[in-house]
Amino acid sequence: MSDTNRKVFPVESVLALVAGKGGADIREIAGYVAGRSLACDCCARAAGPFAAAWLARLYPKFSELEWKEDMPWEAFVAKGRSLFGDNVSLTPMDGRVRAVADQALDFLADSFKNLQAQTAAAVELEGRVRVLEPLEAKAAALQKKCDALEDKIKSMNTDLGGLRKQVAGFQGKVAVDHDELMRSIKDAIKDGLKGFAAGGVAAGAAAAAGDGENAPAGESGVPDDFGFGASGADNDGFGF
Repeated sequence: MSDTNRKVFPVESVLALVAGKGGADIREIAGYVAGRSLACDCCARAAGPFAAAWLARLYPKFSELEWKEDMPWEAFVAKGRSLFGDNVSLTPMDGRVRAVADQALDFLADSFKNLQAQTAAAVELEGRVRVLEPLEAKAAALQKKCDALEDKIKSMNTDLGGLRKQVAGFQGKVAVDHDELMRSIKDAIKDGLKGFAAGGVAAGAAAAAGDGENAPAGESGVPDDFGFGASGADNDGFGF
């Protein structure tokens, strides 16, 4: 690798990359060593083991550095400076190390994109839920009203069924004309009164024969205008 492809980084930042620490400068170093842009700190930390293998190839003494969780960070950085100085000159990875690193980082990049898409979808869904929550309460109230109306309709259908049964009992029967009925009643009464008057005339004739007097026939007859709603011969307002 030519010197034109080299880039100098602070030793502390390089050690932070190897130790798996995050940060924007760590992502920059990891991206440079991996020869690609990295979308997140997670990808940068994933590139750390590949960067460590590459550093061990460039600087065999790097294998002498061992980071332990219980070790003070300052002591680890001091040990790195004693081996490399304040800065470290690096080149991008190549060969087998680069190929394996690319496979791992491609998978992480795809996972990161999917995570971003899922996060955006979750945010959108949360926004819809906030909008729909009050509508859901209104829908529940409307459902209660619909249930009440449905119960009323069922009750009305039951009552209607009873009425239909009652109406069915009258089907086929002839309706009565009220005016015609009244005329029939008046005619019957007039006929009855005429018969009654005729009987009275006959009785009177028999009595008159005994004493030799004849009563005028016209006085015992029923007037033609007698009936419902008619006045008598003397206009006294009597009538049916």
